[in-house]
Amino acid sequence: MPAVSGIPTYQNIFMVSWLGAYVVLPHAAVEAATFAKELGFETDDIAEIAKKAQNLPKENTKRQRMVVFTQGKDDTVATVGEKVTRFPVLDIDQNDIVDTNGAGDAFVGGFLSSLVKEQAVEECIRAGHYSANVIIRRVGCTFPEKPDFQ
Repeated sequence: MPAVSGIPTYQNIFMVSWLGAYVVLPHAAVEAATFAKELGFETDDIAEIAKKAQNLPKENTKRQRMVVFTQGKDDTVATVGEKVTRFPVLDIDQNDIVDTNGAGDAFVGGFLSSLVKEQAVEECIRAGHYSANVIIRRVGCTFPEKPDFQ
């Protein structure tokens, strides 16, 4: 999108928002590919995109940015320190999937609920996977009365 007489481009707006981002949780299938293309990463490898995204300029240099790409039924890809790690999602019989609406939001909720408790990235992703796995087994974005996450 070209700039129009002083109006910032989408890419510029996006990059300004990333300057302050500590945790980034886009969906890999769509956002990662578009992101990589727009920023000229010249790769479609999700792990490489995550690492390059992690290393974009950041205002707070006291802690490293964390990038987490969910991919539906495929592994979640996350930058953990200096490496990129793949986390398999929970197994589920395809017949148990009722409604996938809200699965990504549920992942983010589970992930952030562990992150605010200062738990390790691995535990944050485990909580996110659990939350998404519960949501897709139900109609709408609902949880059972008593979730069994341990």
